[in-house]
Amino acid sequence: MILTRFVSRLPACLTCSALALACAASVGCRSVGSFARGTGGEFVSDEQAHALNPDIRTRVFSSDDLNSADLVFSDLDAATLTDRSAWDGAFGQVIHARMFIQPRPGRTPIEPTACTVTLRYLVLAGDEFGIYAGGGFLLPDGSPDDDTFGGKISNASLRLVSATPGFNDLIGSGRLDLSFKARRDHDAVRRAARNADFKAFGALPVADHPLLITRD
Repeated sequence: MILTRFVSRLPACLTCSALALACAASVGCRSVGSFARGTGGEFVSDEQAHALNPDIRTRVFSSDDLNSADLVFSDLDAATLTDRSAWDGAFGQVIHARMFIQPRPGRTPIEPTACTVTLRYLVLAGDEFGIYAGGGFLLPDGSPDDDTFGGKISNASLRLVSATPGFNDLIGSGRLDLSFKARRDHDAVRRAARNADFKAFGALPVADHPLLITRD
């Protein structure tokens, strides 16, 4: 009931991602690895002069059909990303994207204002962490039934939805742009998503607009 009241005040794309924080990932199994170059992004605050520019080292995706895909990007190496205990005290960033529909000309909207992907962005800062959630438009380059899958996420909107009490939030709400090329790895995605879920259950929901505070 508390979760329902909390997410009911969020925009549609944010609601999907906030609910995703409390849901287990349901993906299959395969091997672990770090992958080819070709991924870069920036998460820019709408509220402060700050931005996050992760040096993405691990890029993995999983897909069970032609219309959807789970993707994980991180500056953590693959061994750390997939080991739950290694996240304790770690410093890094983890992006979990869920493409829930593949844009098709004439059948679905193909424009940056459409919402085809939900996102959660975890910032690990030692014993503290924060989770940003939102959604945006993913323009694929290739098909998720191949061994590699690329694309671009443009102007996605995210905001802090939960955090540990001592987390220093430098973003509040912001915009994410991300171009990527990932390699299929079901097991790495499953483990990373599970670890993110585990972290999410240990965070506390934040106020709707934690940085937008006015004083009389």
